[in-house]
Amino acid sequence: MNSHNHLDAQAALAGARAVVRRVDFRRVVLFGVIALAAPGVYYYLGGLAARGGQRIGVFVSIGACFVFGLLAVRSAANEVARMVRARGGVAPANVLRWIITLVGYLIVVIEVITLLGVPVDRLLVSTAVTGVIVGIAAQQSMGNAFAGLVLLFSRPFVVGDYITLRSGALGGQYDGEVTAITLMYTRLATEDGPISLPNSGVLAAASGPRPNPKDTPKPAVPVTRLRRVPAVSKGRRAR
Repeated sequence: MNSHNHLDAQAALAGARAVVRRVDFRRVVLFGVIALAAPGVYYYLGGLAARGGQRIGVFVSIGACFVFGLLAVRSAANEVARMVRARGGVAPANVLRWIITLVGYLIVVIEVITLLGVPVDRLLVSTAVTGVIVGIAAQQSMGNAFAGLVLLFSRPFVVGDYITLRSGALGGQYDGEVTAITLMYTRLATEDGPISLPNSGVLAAASGPRPNPKDTPKPAVPVTRLRRVPAVSKGRRAR
């Protein structure tokens, strides 16, 4: 038992060392430290009220927070996507990279706007109102996007599975092989041809795996032997 625990600890330590040695991980640490230290330098120099050479240092710290913050977010998104791709596939990795990048960029932009002295409360109120309007207008698209995220992470089926979907919202039953799971649609290869189904309807549908007809061996057709008819000689034909 102790030997197994020792081997598990060694494997975990080797995995941690491999992660630390990756280029993206080192960039995340380096760029993140610089981006977090820049606001400290900003406030140490006196902020926007600084005069003379200190004012130049203030704007340099703001630029450093913006640039290195974006680089840190990008490196973190790449590193997380690489880890997820090794375990969950390409589609969840791309979605997770997109989410981390969007949220991280938003945080960096809000921090830079705060350092520039822009009233963030008014900006957030106007952004919230705009978001509500856009959300109402794109309600169906947002529903498909969130349903796509649920399908990618819960994984009731994966690409390559032959499934059956039953849903009144989708118009009945669909049998086919899953060829792609995107953020908006799930694509099936059916007997009638390829079809794209909205993820919100797929998530609400009853689904289940089925054996692929292509993999089912066809029953062997019995071969009937032809009986040979004996040849009639010319003498018998003349008679």
